[in-house]
Amino acid sequence: MKSKRSRVQDIIVSFDKGILFSYIGLCLIGLLVMLDITSMQSSMQNFYRHLVFLGLSFVTVVVVLYFFNLQKLRFLNKYMILAVILLLILVLVQKTEVKGATRGLRLGFINLQPSFLARFALIFFFAGFLENKEQELRNAGLKEFLIGFMPLVLYTIVIFVLVYMEKHLSTLIIGGATLLGMLVYAGMKKRLIVLILGLGLVAGALVILKGEEYRSDRLKTFLTYNLFVPDRPEPENSSKEYQVRESLTALTSGGLLGMGVSRGRAKHYFLPEARTDYIYTIIGEEFGFLGAFLVLALHALIFFKAFKLAERQENAYYKYLCAGLAMNIFLNALVNTGVAMSILPSTGNTLPFISYGGTALLVDSASIGVILNISTRRRQL
Repeated sequence: MKSKRSRVQDIIVSFDKGILFSYIGLCLIGLLVMLDITSMQSSMQNFYRHLVFLGLSFVTVVVVLYFFNLQKLRFLNKYMILAVILLLILVLVQKTEVKGATRGLRLGFINLQPSFLARFALIFFFAGFLENKEQELRNAGLKEFLIGFMPLVLYTIVIFVLVYMEKHLSTLIIGGATLLGMLVYAGMKKRLIVLILGLGLVAGALVILKGEEYRSDRLKTFLTYNLFVPDRPEPENSSKEYQVRESLTALTSGGLLGMGVSRGRAKHYFLPEARTDYIYTIIGEEFGFLGAFLVLALHALIFFKAFKLAERQENAYYKYLCAGLAMNIFLNALVNTGVAMSILPSTGNTLPFISYGGTALLVDSASIGVILNISTRRRQL
């Protein structure tokens, strides 16, 4: 008589509620602001599209939280990298240009931006690599690093070159900072960190000075309107400065409590990209300093709780994965809010969980799902 083998099943007992509620809070704020912006337009189509992607994002979080075994799915990391490279190449082949940049891949009614997927995939790849070579990284000089971590270096360079060709500089900045942060967190030697940082700054300077003219114009505008720059040039009141000037005008109009939803001026087509790059400005104008502070505080709460969670992990793969995803989301939020306040030069990137944009919202929500998955306490039945 055959013995029956009992089926072992993992049951989730708990997970980090603070991260989940912060995520939901940011999504609801984004939905409210999107309704506010879209309501003064002739069509509500953008709001409905955002609502659909928000629903898909919630489903993504639940699926990743409850049904993904991150350890068993590690073998997919390399395939994710290869798929991202293929998608980035297809973007360049398709050549769908939007506002001077080639970033989107048309798949029917969906406009996919693989550059967002690239950051996500690289974090997974780095986490797996760092787990296997954690001690080797801490002892590696430049030669040892280039030899021992050659796949990491090559895949990163290929992806970054393709993203640069698509003119998505903000992804390069945030992605590069995130990956360097993971290497610092893993214990890379300081001289190597300084060397990589120096190479990154040189490359950035060359891109700005020798690349497209609009990048140097943005830097000049930043130097004009940034309060921390001594001997600032006089404003020219040209069209090149319009976006930054309108953003600062709207933010300073908000005061402590804001002008109110019905009184905001910037959303009435005074501020381009109000739904995406400058949505933080709309929040600051209509909900004031307190509203803007709440949004940044919720992003910070997710970051610090996720980083604390990473510190508690005995599994090195989970540790680096959690820290990398947390840094990616928070750096993205810092860049977006910094641009809105002219603390950073203008660059096109969205505010996580709030800005309009399907790919970014889905990828960031998947990141939250992974972090929540790592935070779970389970028992077997």
